[in-house]
Amino acid sequence: MKKLFFIFLFISANAFAQTDNAFDLGKNEIKFDVVSAIALGKIHMSYERFISTDFSIGISGILNESNKLERDFTNGKNRTLEDYQIIPFVRYSLSKNQTRYYFIEVFVSANSGKYQELERLLDDNNIGFYRSVEKDYSDFAIGGAVGHKFYIIERLGIDIFVGMGKNLFSNGESPDIVSRVGINVGYRF
Repeated sequence: MKKLFFIFLFISANAFAQTDNAFDLGKNEIKFDVVSAIALGKIHMSYERFISTDFSIGISGILNESNKLERDFTNGKNRTLEDYQIIPFVRYSLSKNQTRYYFIEVFVSANSGKYQELERLLDDNNIGFYRSVEKDYSDFAIGGAVGHKFYIIERLGIDIFVGMGKNLFSNGESPDIVSRVGINVGYRF
């Protein structure tokens, strides 16, 4: 474990030493979010297209494959369970350096999933009782994020970001807030 830590430290130090824009990084990047996969059991893939040194556009897709989140939803610990998100985004670089920079992001999220609500029902004797009923939801969110991107090797990049958005049509069915958090590892070509 210590060897792995020192190797990562050495690679990170070399990445921060690359401060010039001497090489062409390419205009496209494909990324995979390791935090969502390990911690949450979600598959989060992204594509980013660099329009200029300041702006990029992209799209992310998140698919929930977590058995733990499904169990928590079934057992009543969570009221909602997100099935998927499709997130188009626009990023603006806060520096002119292409190998290491901070960015701000505006995104829109089309999200869908399941939610539980209590419904009052009547039995054959007109006695009322409550039961948890599972239903589907779909919503759109708009939000923002901030992050930091750096390249370890010439085309292997890491971006760390955190942000949130507000679901626009939430009337108690979908979650009010959509989070946008992750550590992406990507390849730029």
